[in-house]
Amino acid sequence: MISDLSVKMEIKKDKIILFLIFLLAFGFRLIFLFRIPFFSSDETYFHLRHSKYILENFLPLIYDPQSYGGNIVLHTHIFHYFLSFFDLLFSDIAVYKILPAILASSIVIIIYYFIKDITKNDFAALFGALLAAFIPSYIAMTLNQVSVLSIFIPLLLLGLYFFLEIKDKQKWFLYFSIILILLDPLNLLMLFTLFTFALLTYAESLGLKKEEKEGIGFFIVFFILVNLILYKSLYLKQGITAIWQNLPLELYGQIFQNFNIFDTINSIGFIPLILGIMGLLLYREKNRTITLLRAILIADFTLLLLRLIPFQEGILFMAVILCITAGISMNTFIHYFRLTKFARLEKIVLSTFIILTVISLVIPSVSVATELIYTGIQKEEIEAMQWLKFNTPHSSVVLGNVYEGNLIINLADRTNVWDTQFFHAEERITDVKTIYTTESLIKAKRALDSYGVDYIYFSEKTQEFYGVESLVYTSDESCFKEVYKNEFATIYQVVC
Repeated sequence: MISDLSVKMEIKKDKIILFLIFLLAFGFRLIFLFRIPFFSSDETYFHLRHSKYILENFLPLIYDPQSYGGNIVLHTHIFHYFLSFFDLLFSDIAVYKILPAILASSIVIIIYYFIKDITKNDFAALFGALLAAFIPSYIAMTLNQVSVLSIFIPLLLLGLYFFLEIKDKQKWFLYFSIILILLDPLNLLMLFTLFTFALLTYAESLGLKKEEKEGIGFFIVFFILVNLILYKSLYLKQGITAIWQNLPLELYGQIFQNFNIFDTINSIGFIPLILGIMGLLLYREKNRTITLLRAILIADFTLLLLRLIPFQEGILFMAVILCITAGISMNTFIHYFRLTKFARLEKIVLSTFIILTVISLVIPSVSVATELIYTGIQKEEIEAMQWLKFNTPHSSVVLGNVYEGNLIINLADRTNVWDTQFFHAEERITDVKTIYTTESLIKAKRALDSYGVDYIYFSEKTQEFYGVESLVYTSDESCFKEVYKNEFATIYQVVC
């Protein structure tokens, strides 16, 4: 009786600590996201626009007259329906700031159960969850942003967890498979993971269970079906290059970076990286969960090499999995430490190590969060967009760089020249580059006229993006008029 009570108290204690880790991750995000009233990425305003449209019209915006001067929106809008549903019930702050923070923080709970399932060690599982609370790359890509990654990462982990338990949770795996495939193009990672898992199980003489074969088969068939239905015309028009989202070559190097070990360490964290790799190397037993984790890393690395997923997102998936395998390393370390003559110092050694680990993760996470808040979308950008909204004709076409396109549509309510819907970038990237970099009035005017540009938005980000300090040809006052200027941006009206 006393033994059972002790076990229950120990379980309750672990759950309390896990909840505190969740609150720590969530609280960390809240501290930063309420420092500014707006959001930190152009992508957020894309999701915000479409969510609000569904809220008002109940149907998604299939054709956007303000994107590219008229553009078909290639998106399933599942994420936007999700946001608009909560928008019916709660305030904008709750839905677009707090809800993404809760979803992003939830990975600590899922990772805890992943590690617990492998090691049966509560301390190791809590350690992995603590690492997941401060993944620098995850913070950089989701803090104060409405990003599909906030929900995709937890759902991907849950989908993989249900796959491991597919005999008892087959329906849940099927449900999550459908959601993941419809949610985002990153579902390619899940496809590659399942395929790699099948190969590894045969290589390790584990073999695939009947339910696993059925689950993998369903995922592949539904994946192909959805792609044929939604993107058939795109594949027919662009062929295999559509897989790379028709990304312009000039932007290719910026999004799909070459693998860099220093960037990787900064994005993952030194301790999770080292312990994560050690966890994969030290675990010698044949285990389906470990095999699946290895399959994810192999699939992720393969997609990075093929440049089928953006560099930062690929590194993020790697970081999440390494948090799990770092928990395995901790379990191994505890096991061997207890066999030494220093076993009596276990609490002191582990406490010291955890403190050092937290410090090593919190410092870069604070740095990343601070940089994101103060160098993301600026107050002056919002003010410039508001000026455009209230001081220019509604039919105006406004030119900005590619990562300002959604701001122009959402905040200024004006038509842009291009944005991050790269499927229809075509020759625009060359023309826009010409406008921002040429000194020739004739070349600039020819490009401006081809898109009917009425206003040029020239910001510090555009200066950095193109490596220019000014638009030389705007000195011709008979053709260009400076109509707005603040510390961050200048707006020129095309008057000739």
